[in-house]
Amino acid sequence: MKLKTTLTALAALVLGLSGASAFAQVVGVSWSNFQEERWKTDEKAIKDQLAKLGASYISADAGGSPEKQLSDVDSLIAKGAKVLIVLAMDKDAILPAVNKAAQQKIPVVAYDRLIEAPGVFYITFDNVEVGRMQARAVFEAKPKGNYVMIKGSPTDPNANFL
Repeated sequence: MKLKTTLTALAALVLGLSGASAFAQVVGVSWSNFQEERWKTDEKAIKDQLAKLGASYISADAGGSPEKQLSDVDSLIAKGAKVLIVLAMDKDAILPAVNKAAQQKIPVVAYDRLIEAPGVFYITFDNVEVGRMQARAVFEAKPKGNYVMIKGSPTDPNANFL
């Protein structure tokens, strides 16, 4: 339910940013690495919400490559994206693409991973609560012992929240 609420808010934000009116908007989504199962779930929910609002969906998968993600964003813009949703592979490497979008007055929404740039909107989940849930699951499975905390990539600012 929380995912649906978050994605409904995302869709409303995206269309609000684009100044959507009676005509359909094209929303481009740049995925960092679509091989992760959760992004497939998120994509379906995003597509469903955008369809309800009359928007078109286009996407590209960077396959884990920050360099490819830059060209993906260029491609989404060339295909007519009026709003971009970006799940950044690398918060710093994506900045040239974000700046290019800003120059063309294309709003950018950072999805789940913070992009620290002026004018970029950020929507995410409650990462602190996600960390708590992970810890509870570990302690339920193995209440005592030595644990190693693997928080994620240093290029993902959210890793510090978990």
